[in-house]
Amino acid sequence: MGKDLKGHELGKGLTQRKDGKYSAKLKLHTGKRPEKTFDSLADAKQWLIDARYKDSHEEISHNPGITVQELYEDWIEMKSSGRRPNTVRNYRERFERNILPEIGRMKVVDVRGRDCQKILDEMYRQIPDGPRGKGYSYSTMEKVMDCLQIFFKYAVLERVITISPVSSNTVSIPKNPNPTKEEVEEDAKKIDFFTVEEEKRFIEVAKHYSNYPVYRLILELGLRTSEIIGLQWKYVNLKKRELKVVTTLENRYSQGGWTWGPPKTKHGRRTVKLTPVAVEILKGVKEGRCNINEETPEEFKDLVFLNRTGFPTKNSTYNADLVKLCKKAGVKVLSMHDLRHTMCTRYMERPGASVKALSQMVGHKSTNITYDLYVHNTDATLEREMEAYSNYLAAQLGERTIKDEIEVSPEVKARIRAEYKEELLAEIEEELREKILKELKEK
Repeated sequence: MGKDLKGHELGKGLTQRKDGKYSAKLKLHTGKRPEKTFDSLADAKQWLIDARYKDSHEEISHNPGITVQELYEDWIEMKSSGRRPNTVRNYRERFERNILPEIGRMKVVDVRGRDCQKILDEMYRQIPDGPRGKGYSYSTMEKVMDCLQIFFKYAVLERVITISPVSSNTVSIPKNPNPTKEEVEEDAKKIDFFTVEEEKRFIEVAKHYSNYPVYRLILELGLRTSEIIGLQWKYVNLKKRELKVVTTLENRYSQGGWTWGPPKTKHGRRTVKLTPVAVEILKGVKEGRCNINEETPEEFKDLVFLNRTGFPTKNSTYNADLVKLCKKAGVKVLSMHDLRHTMCTRYMERPGASVKALSQMVGHKSTNITYDLYVHNTDATLEREMEAYSNYLAAQLGERTIKDEIEVSPEVKARIRAEYKEELLAEIEEELREKILKELKEK
């Protein structure tokens, strides 16, 4: 480590000379040791950074002339093998819309972090859907960021470059320095769910409409939208009270319509046990099945859910109908995916709920995903957990527990004496209830 004249560390390759100037030097992969002198430390550091980058990228590249467009064609061909069509489609869309127009003609070895940052900055400034001033959504910019990271990692593996220009230190998704209240609130609730009361109100309204079986089945089983649209009767066993998630079905305009595919991940291919409500819903759908007609393609005839035209219903249509029903019920407006989120949240509100079981049920590859995406601490679960912790701690310290305090509370006894009701007595343990009843009889 070099030092300045006061003895402070400057970093590898940097020193300050007696005349006050700064010297920067490094060892290249060729063995050469270039050295340069600068008046300022900042200039010396920048030269060193640029020299190291040039040495690691340009000089040892196995294909220094290849452009981003050319390498992309090799990369996307490689990605197309063994991956879900939707994943490849997303890669193509983001590259062809956002990345290639900006850096497609550049040589891969010439691309710097600032070039990739310009792509994201430009996306943020654009207004694709009218004069809203919001630009692309953050989720879309995150996809572009992912594409850049994966692509340049591939370039490193192919030894076109040795260091990726995209890292958390060089490229980041721009954030609005002055977000509106609505934007802050929207960002805070990217994934939402019904409370228990909201779910009850929604079900009460939705049960009178045609798409109710679809919505209720998601609330019961946590299926993804593409999974429930692609659900076929051959994978439903009402006797065993189970269904198998084997295929998905999505409508993609860019691909000419309906597209079959596998579940989102290998863990998405699973067997799901049916709740009693789910069994009744599927029985009702099967008994009333009459939407197949001459226009229904053979590939759709075994689908569980078909609309009146004999075709599957698009995700966008389900979402639009869901918005109307939420408004009719007077509850927060959710998306189809939020219904899945509601099911997972409700499942985890139960005392002793198994995260591992839920993870398998909804097709996550790990319990970490279940925790991070779908498990929320509601007020009820927080109160229950805190009470359990408080009682445990009190037991360890030999102190009175919350239950003990309730049992000896004069307020509780007075309340019971004044209002002799079963619902209040049910809140007290059997032993305490018998004790109080005995006291009341004696008086």
